[in-house]
Amino acid sequence: MFEVIKEEQNVKTVKISLDHEAIEEARGKVYNELSQSVKVKGFRKGKVPKNLLNVVIGMEKINNMIKEDVADMALDVLYENEKFKDFNIMLPPALASVELGEVAEIVFEIHIYPDVEIESLEGEEIEIPEMSDEGLESDMKKELERMREENVILKPKDENEIIETGDQVDIDYHLTGKDEEPRQFEVVVKEPNEGKIFAELVGKKVGDSIEFVDEKDENKTAYTMNVKEVYTRTLADLNDDFAKMIDNEAETLEALKEKLRRKIKGSFDEFVKSFEINNILDRLEKKTKLNISEHSIDLFVNHMIMRQKEDKQYKKSLKDFKGDEKAYKESLKNEITSYLKLKGAVEKIAKEKKIEVSEDEIFGKAKEYYQSLNMSDERLKVTLTKDNELRDRIENEILHNKVAEELLKSVKIITKKIEEEEPQDPKGEEEKEEKSNE
Repeated sequence: MFEVIKEEQNVKTVKISLDHEAIEEARGKVYNELSQSVKVKGFRKGKVPKNLLNVVIGMEKINNMIKEDVADMALDVLYENEKFKDFNIMLPPALASVELGEVAEIVFEIHIYPDVEIESLEGEEIEIPEMSDEGLESDMKKELERMREENVILKPKDENEIIETGDQVDIDYHLTGKDEEPRQFEVVVKEPNEGKIFAELVGKKVGDSIEFVDEKDENKTAYTMNVKEVYTRTLADLNDDFAKMIDNEAETLEALKEKLRRKIKGSFDEFVKSFEINNILDRLEKKTKLNISEHSIDLFVNHMIMRQKEDKQYKKSLKDFKGDEKAYKESLKNEITSYLKLKGAVEKIAKEKKIEVSEDEIFGKAKEYYQSLNMSDERLKVTLTKDNELRDRIENEILHNKVAEELLKSVKIITKKIEEEEPQDPKGEEEKEEKSNE
């Protein structure tokens, strides 16, 4: 028999009653298993008398084993109950008590996802960035320079030629005084005043060695560096030929520039849309109140920690909090509370507004995720069928985005142009300081 005997906030206390036959079945199973596993001199396996097992094992332990079996039976009954299936379960049922008499009475705590109250977002203001024409041109030019760098022409220098600013240098290095396999890196030499390593390299030749101390490292690690190769670097001219080399669809440099502008603007628009969605969902979470038991949150925290320990991730997570378990648990509490607020709010709004996620939408989003793997549609469908966690994650992402889009209709969007920071003039700053001292 299934009975809800208590309800408080998001916790339902449920009693499952089993007849006496269930108790006897559990008792017989326990004694049979003990008889098969316990070795008693003079008796074969499976033939040890119950009264002797009571002495050897102890009645208290045997009764606890019977209770465990009865609880397992009750759990099966619970999961099969239609009323239980309607509960929006947040955590696995927690066993509260087992009483054995004429009948067995097993009590479980059922922690369901909590109800939420949402304050209106009507009239809220969201400020979003807007790209200026100047900013678009600046980003386009940076992208062109990146392309020039990617297609730089390298010409090896003779061994007797010195390293100059702008050269590319291939270097082998190892810790000074250590007999170890050298590691390699390459560097484009900047002006000597831009870094100690550049000052050391300028004027050197292939085959020269440099002793370099990393001043930024608190241990002041010393390295021995050997110059292996030196190259002059020649960047391609920005012209129509360069454009054709980069993109065979671009006939002219101007066509390439226009294509880059569209790409940059498209990426920026995607960023802004993501910014809007994250912003409105953040507002929604802050405007949501949970009707949840503190006990539920504590159990959720312990459940997460248990899973981390199983996955051997707990110690790693704790390191970020310098081993302070109390601080880590408090952080998990806040994280769980935010998660439950947003989940509850999104699902409530989706239900009210009749917002749903179709199988086609889930498949389409999954296809975006796996595009780089060239996975076939058939294989992807099988993956979604087998991997419930992946499917749920995708469905939740789509639902959150749809609810956010709906909420954005009722808020005021304010655009603000991105202003590029002007480089400070050291001389100007000095003049200001002198005037303030006068």
